[in-house]
Order: sequence, then C-alpha cells, then structure tokens
Amino acid sequence: MDDAIEVFMNNVASQLESKQVKVGFIDGTTYPDGTSVAMVAASNEYGRPENNQPPRPFFRNAISEHSEEWGDTVARGIGAGLPVEQVLEVVGAQIQGDVQESISKLIDPPLSPTTLHIRRTRKERRTDSTKPLVDSKVMIGDVNYEVGDIEST
Repeated sequence: MDDAIEVFMNNVASQLESKQVKVGFIDGTTYPDGTSVAMVAASNEYGRPENNQPPRPFFRNAISEHSEEWGDTVARGIGAGLPVEQVLEVVGAQIQGDVQESISKLIDPPLSPTTLHIRRTRKERRTDSTKPLVDSKVMIGDVNYEVGDIEST
C-alpha cells in the first residue's frame, strides 16, 4: 500500500513540475485603435508616472487576497484524485475570476478630474462613471488563462 501511495505522489509531483497555468492578457488582443490590452493592463497595474497615472494594482491585489485559496484548490483537487490537468484548469478559471473581480471592485486611486471630463464630453461612449479600469470593458473581458507544458527559457 505504501508503495502505491508513493508511486501516486511521485506521478502527481512529476505532472505538476511539467505543467503551468498562465493567467492574464495572453492572447494578443488589442483595442480598436490597435493598442495592446496587455500594455494597457501593465500601465494600469504599475502606473505611468510620466503621464501622472498612478498604479492601480488589480493583479497584485488579486494575488494577495486569493493566492492561499488557489493553493487550497490545487490541494483539494489532487487529494480527490482528479487529473492534474483538470485541477489546473479549475484553478486557472478561479484565478481568472479573481482577477476580473479585482478589476471590477478597484476604486482607488480615483480617476483624475481630466479623465472624468474626457469621459463626460467625448463623442462616443459618453459616461458619468467614475470607476477606474472598466470604461470600455475590453481589459476585464480579456483576462484569460491557459494550462500547458512549462515552456523552456
């Protein structure tokens, strides 16, 4: 019996060492003007001081708030005997949802008066919304995940 458990655990460890979950802006989507969604997400996450744009760390917030839960999900799935790839698919979807939730609930720092004025007076998609990160809904809709083999560097 102990040998069977050891074989199972070694097999799971081997599979986990060879697989990865990527979560983020991974499919190369662009805004209608050709701007990369991943670039906009990075600018939002870390800010752009040269443009007076403060950081709005939605991704780091999701990690700090939920990473322990993600580990628990993996442990439960493996403990239940689910295939590693299936467990990683589940945790990938969970992380995707947590990042999207973080984007949707982030309110600080607030938008600048200039940004609010632009939103209220532009010709298309005029809005009174003061909510950062979700003006066009492109970025929040582009959060994705994929499970695959670990890529060599």
